[in-house]
Amino acid sequence: MTLVLAIVVPLVAAFLIPVFHLARKTLPVSLIGIMGLISLSASMAAAYAGWFSPEVSLLGGWAPEIGIVLVADRLSSAFLLITGIGSGAALACALEKFGGGPWRFYAIFFLLLGSMNGILLTGDLFNLFVFYEIFSVAAYLLVAFSMSWQALEAGLKYLVLGTIGALFILLGTAFTFMATGILNMALLSEALVSVPRETLTAISACLVLGLTIKTGAFPVHFWLPDAHSSAQTAVSALLSGVLVKVSIYALMRVCFLFFLETNGTVFLAITVIGSLSALGGHLMALRQDDIKRLLAYSTVAQIGYILIGVGCASAAGAAAAVFHSFNHMLMKMGLFIAAGNVSDEKGTREICKLTGLWKEKPFWVLGFTVLSAAIVGIPPLNGFMSKWFIILSSAGAGTVIPALVIAAGTVISAAYYLRVLSAFVSPGESDQEDPFKSSPRKVRSKIVSLTIVGSFAMFCLALGIMAFSPFSREYFSSIGRTAVDVGAYVGLVTGR
Repeated sequence: MTLVLAIVVPLVAAFLIPVFHLARKTLPVSLIGIMGLISLSASMAAAYAGWFSPEVSLLGGWAPEIGIVLVADRLSSAFLLITGIGSGAALACALEKFGGGPWRFYAIFFLLLGSMNGILLTGDLFNLFVFYEIFSVAAYLLVAFSMSWQALEAGLKYLVLGTIGALFILLGTAFTFMATGILNMALLSEALVSVPRETLTAISACLVLGLTIKTGAFPVHFWLPDAHSSAQTAVSALLSGVLVKVSIYALMRVCFLFFLETNGTVFLAITVIGSLSALGGHLMALRQDDIKRLLAYSTVAQIGYILIGVGCASAAGAAAAVFHSFNHMLMKMGLFIAAGNVSDEKGTREICKLTGLWKEKPFWVLGFTVLSAAIVGIPPLNGFMSKWFIILSSAGAGTVIPALVIAAGTVISAAYYLRVLSAFVSPGESDQEDPFKSSPRKVRSKIVSLTIVGSFAMFCLALGIMAFSPFSREYFSSIGRTAVDVGAYVGLVTGR
């Protein structure tokens, strides 16, 4: 029941918000906050259940072969935690900035949250596609929500490429069902062993390509920079910090279950895509003058690091990939929130014009500096630790080139983040607004956003220091072991 509630509660909230809007034009912020708290609590309850006692829900009491199955283990639990923390931070930013006015925004947000939980918990390949469709529609609408021409264009581009990705996932699902007559992922992990090589290649190509498009990895990243940079600040942070991680989870789950023992070439392809994404994303970020587009291309590169970890096809690589996924959520959400706030106040996103911020907004600059250092990989911050673990995993798998790519990416990212920070500390014309003339909501919005940025920066430092502690090593190592232990997943679902 816990797993069902993690999906149903946000979807019910998405349905109730339009109903409440009929009775009251502007929804109370407290009402949306309570809905958010209940929805996120349901997500965290599922994460707790998956971590301490892996759980399976067979809806309607049907057998796994023909029924809808929800599964929570330590891998899904880790990503539920990422989704919960990131979604909570994005909702807090949106509530203080918009209040209860844009009811459609909150309805779409809860629809997105429910679909993300569905992707993280489903044990069925077709239902993975169904939840992805709900997820995609909600994401398109959030990107285009401001209704500016730039946002509408970004939403349309996201729609077109997302539809192509969904088509490949659907084709992969259809080929899988035609070859095995099964859609349950646990049972498929056994059935695909006897599938002809040509059919298995077609299945793997369709599923991996479709899910890679959803992650925004290079060279199928075209939707990501426009979507992340054109959306409102809370949505940009949500897209970069949370949405791409859901697709990372789906890729990990599908590849480890289906191809770990049947098609090792898949993991070589993922390593190549990850390396290209890391190098290409950093090089494109280096050329950007728009701070949000710079951060968006940086996300392409960070996705590449995570994919390199996945491509190692080992427990250590999976653990490093999950660790970097969690770290990236903290680092990039904080950076987007900070960049969005300072660029909104300056009235521009051009890096060269974001001057004088050190004197005007020292706390924003300090938070941005710590988060930038973390994402570049300066020790002892968390970004360094997770990148180091990915390098070690890559070397352990006998692949040195990805490690060199990560090292080169570190140098390139240092260059473009130093360019941003140098603009922040450069003297410039003061645009500081008199705080006594700001509306109470605007003041509260700044306080909430700055609190999130500061908290995430402190978490980056704490996680970096704790990375070698026995607790942290066991926490992420157990996630990696769960990810690659196909037999344990099959036994959990089938009860063998």
